[in-house]
Amino acid sequence: MRSKTPTPFVLVATLIVAAVLAGCSSEASTRAGAEAGGTTTAPKQVAIPTKVPTGTTLRVGDQLDYLKTVLKLAGEDKDFPYAVTYSAFIGGPPMLQAFQGGAIDTGFVGSTPLIFAQSAGQDLKAVAGWTSDVGSYGLVTAPGRHDIKDWGDLEGKKVAYQQGTAGEAVLLEALDGAGLGLSDVTTVNLPQTQVNAALQGGSADAGVQVEPLTSLYLADNPTAAQVGEATEITDRSSFLIASQKTLDDAGRSAALADYTGRIVRAFTYLQAHPEKIAKAVFVDTFGLSQQRADELVKRGKGTTFLTLPDDIDKAQQHLADLFAENEEIPSKVDVTAEFDTRFADLIEQAAQG
Repeated sequence: MRSKTPTPFVLVATLIVAAVLAGCSSEASTRAGAEAGGTTTAPKQVAIPTKVPTGTTLRVGDQLDYLKTVLKLAGEDKDFPYAVTYSAFIGGPPMLQAFQGGAIDTGFVGSTPLIFAQSAGQDLKAVAGWTSDVGSYGLVTAPGRHDIKDWGDLEGKKVAYQQGTAGEAVLLEALDGAGLGLSDVTTVNLPQTQVNAALQGGSADAGVQVEPLTSLYLADNPTAAQVGEATEITDRSSFLIASQKTLDDAGRSAALADYTGRIVRAFTYLQAHPEKIAKAVFVDTFGLSQQRADELVKRGKGTTFLTLPDDIDKAQQHLADLFAENEEIPSKVDVTAEFDTRFADLIEQAAQG
């Protein structure tokens, strides 16, 4: 059966589904810390400038207007005491390049780009993080491949995924849980939007895929199946990051604090109004049915804001070590250097209303 081809807009949109699911429902909590085996000690605070000088501009890296949409849906996009300019990116790697060139002050990425940035020596910090109880990534089989029933069956198989993205983190963590590594599979490195075609064309036996491409693929290929899900906290986490130069600038740091508070309040608002995300994102943007949109939004329940670094450091360190062991980064890194805690109290207060 010939696969339906989503519009380019929908294809690009799939790259931020994990972040959307993580933003549907939010609460300030240290619950994720228990899951990751972390502690809940209070982080050392840094004084936050509160005055935004006239003429300040905050340059934000966004992915398919995700941050803009969240703020707009919650009414948090009004009366900024500074100018906000947005740059559009598809995934974390090109956003890291923009940070390298000094083109943006802040943006959001997943766990994997944060590790790659640190490994490359980029002076970036995560200032806020959130994670969902469920992920949007999963393992799907090629049509008719009934011999693959879970991650442990991937040994010796051709696996399609995109290197340097959350999809690779999902695969690394899942393989590790099954006692395997990247050397045990044949890597088929493709853009996320080409995984379905690789599976249908026979160039991959299985693939790491994300919604809504998973739903579209399974609908077109009834003999294929989803046989695994992302379950690690690092697979489901997103981070608002900023350059150290921005954090060291009093005016832009104050603007970033205000912007961060708006995002947290917006997520909290959308927790009580999930229908807004369902329509604006999954139906109007991704082109899914209302029924499927409602299902995906419902899956996003249980998201928490992370206490950085305590809720995530052990899980993030484990993921970073896996990247090093599999020679995806040149050497081990200490992930505690990835986090800046100055907005911790602000985030908790904003989440509580």
